[in-house]
Amino acid sequence: MSQCSHNHNFLLKSAKHPYFCQRCGQLGFGMSYSCEKSECNLFSHKECEKPKSLVQHPFSTKCVFKFYTNRSVKGCLCHVCGKNIKGYHYGCSCNFVKRYAHPSCLAYQPTLEAFDGLTMNLHKVAPATCLICNNKNLCSKVDGWAYVSPCGLYCYHVSCVMNIINENWKKAFMKGTCDPFQTIRDRFPADMNRMTQMVTGKKKAKDRKKVATALSVIFNVLTGNPKGLIGDAKTIIS
Repeated sequence: MSQCSHNHNFLLKSAKHPYFCQRCGQLGFGMSYSCEKSECNLFSHKECEKPKSLVQHPFSTKCVFKFYTNRSVKGCLCHVCGKNIKGYHYGCSCNFVKRYAHPSCLAYQPTLEAFDGLTMNLHKVAPATCLICNNKNLCSKVDGWAYVSPCGLYCYHVSCVMNIINENWKKAFMKGTCDPFQTIRDRFPADMNRMTQMVTGKKKAKDRKKVATALSVIFNVLTGNPKGLIGDAKTIIS
């Protein structure tokens, strides 16, 4: 595959490190389109390189998203992650309210098998406070999608998880290291301690393990990291 503004071919392969998509400007992981010349350092989400012209809103049968290649939509935020629209995006066809979303944000899995007997579902609105940011909504204009357990106890904004990964990626480069996943592991003790303080009752030990495992699976899905962080999380809370 070749780019109209680039002379080299772009190939679909697994990225060895996080990247910023040249099409939508958002953070990406795992399988992506990248230039065959590594020195070019150009990457694109699969959803941005080969987009569907129309996408059904996962939470509304009456709303359809249309793909746009505009480089920016002034003042518009992604309906999913709350971040600015700065490139390729989808816009809904609704007359009463306009929603926008990054292509990669519309590709999140609807469910996650996070633990024995615990399935987390993607919600358009967090029913409780996020265990990472301690807020129910991302901001006044955007609720933000979140993975939520059936009981509502475990709730994580997808955007908050991505922010942690982004922060640790930057720290990795500043430290001269090349493994962003290691920096995530380094932050886990503090995150887990804060999260587990919210878990009370007789099943505290069991619930703490569920918290660690659930968040680990979300990291694994978002990053495409085959090893995930489940083992590290279990070690920390044991």
